[in-house]
Amino acid sequence: MAGNTSPAGMSSAEFIAGHLAANQPLVSRGWCRQWWPQPPPWDLGELARRFGACRVPVFDSLFEMQRVVRFEEYISAMADGVADGEPVPYMRWYARQRNFQMICADDAFAELKGDWAAPSWLPSDDYVFPAIKENADPTKDSFPAKGLFLCAAGGRTRLHVDPWASDACLCQITGEKRFVLYPPAAGKALSDGAGVVDLDRPDTARFPLWNSVEPALDVTLQPGDAIFIPAGWYHAAVALSASVSVTWNFVHAVNADRFAKYLDSGGSADPTVKYFRRQHRSEGYA
Repeated sequence: MAGNTSPAGMSSAEFIAGHLAANQPLVSRGWCRQWWPQPPPWDLGELARRFGACRVPVFDSLFEMQRVVRFEEYISAMADGVADGEPVPYMRWYARQRNFQMICADDAFAELKGDWAAPSWLPSDDYVFPAIKENADPTKDSFPAKGLFLCAAGGRTRLHVDPWASDACLCQITGEKRFVLYPPAAGKALSDGAGVVDLDRPDTARFPLWNSVEPALDVTLQPGDAIFIPAGWYHAAVALSASVSVTWNFVHAVNADRFAKYLDSGGSADPTVKYFRRQHRSEGYA
């Protein structure tokens, strides 16, 4: 897709017009290197030293939690590897995003907040979800699906669409990660309404048209790269080497109408939506 790589010095106004409002993905090469003194700042040994005793959740290749382990145990298991044919366990350590959430990364993010920054092309004002009118800062503020993701080579996230009619940003810190993105219109071939095709093990009887559509973006992120994934875009990812990423979701005011439709269609009952609306009721967007 032409124009999916950000030019140097892209402004937030250009990003809003060309990507948020236009619902187009973006890859920003090397942007994150602006905020680390020597790459990578979060190698696995350093993270294990800082957070080894913390309890972290381990997931499957989508978003079903499998078990809870200590951070240092997860890092050790990564080093040991998995048997051939076995799925690679995936650590998705989320900050609090609902009232009843046993394991949260809030303390870790508080300690790491001086180590990273959001891409400069992201707007800092006029967020609807979370409801932050000005000076939004993902390093310090609560955002839906704000998480620290770790996995060994082969760790994967199956094809899916993010919830809440929200956009997402991911910064690749350590290792390489391949992303494949399909536009919303491809959903007729990729989804049957009850589920989405697994690109690695497609059920051709259930999804007979799955290979009739080509990805709009197939890209490998290197350490220091960032990617913007618009709402409604189908995406899958696989780590090509031991990987550390930081990610979060949001809805900007330019897409307030889209979010309102989501709320009206039943989204207002979602636990994460209810949590953030309660947290930011005083901001005037609830």
